[in-house]
Amino acid sequence: MHKRTRARRLVMLVLYQADLLGEEHTADAREWLKARGGDSDLHSFSMELFDMTFSHIADIDPLLESVAQNWHLGRMAAIDRALLRMAACELIYYKDAPPKVVINEAVELAKRYSTAASGSFVNGILDKIHKDRVKSE
Repeated sequence: MHKRTRARRLVMLVLYQADLLGEEHTADAREWLKARGGDSDLHSFSMELFDMTFSHIADIDPLLESVAQNWHLGRMAAIDRALLRMAACELIYYKDAPPKVVINEAVELAKRYSTAASGSFVNGILDKIHKDRVKSE
C-alpha cells in the first residue's frame, strides 16, 4: 500500500472517531494517529491532512451539503462524512494532489469501509466538487 493511501485510510479513521466522539476528543484522535504514523513522510502527511481537514470543516461542510442535493450531513453515514471531508479538503487545499487519485482512493475506501452504495455516492459528490473547482479557475 502506498504511503499516501495508508495515510488517507488512517486520517479517515481518526476523522470518523472525532466525528462520533465529539470535538473534545480531537487530541485523543491526534494521539492515535501519531502512534500509527510510521515513517516521517507518512506521519507528516497524515497529521497535516487531519489538521487541515479538521480546521476547515466549517468551510467544507456547507460545500458538501450544497453539492449533495437532498442530503444533509447528519443523514450521511459517518464514514462517508469523514471520507468526503478529507477528500474535499485535498481537492480544495492541496494543489499538488491529483484529483483523480484523491477521488479514486476515497471511492475505494468507501467501498471497503462503508455501505454498498457509498462508492458511487462519494464519487458523485467529489466529482461535482472537482468539476465546479475546475470551472471556477
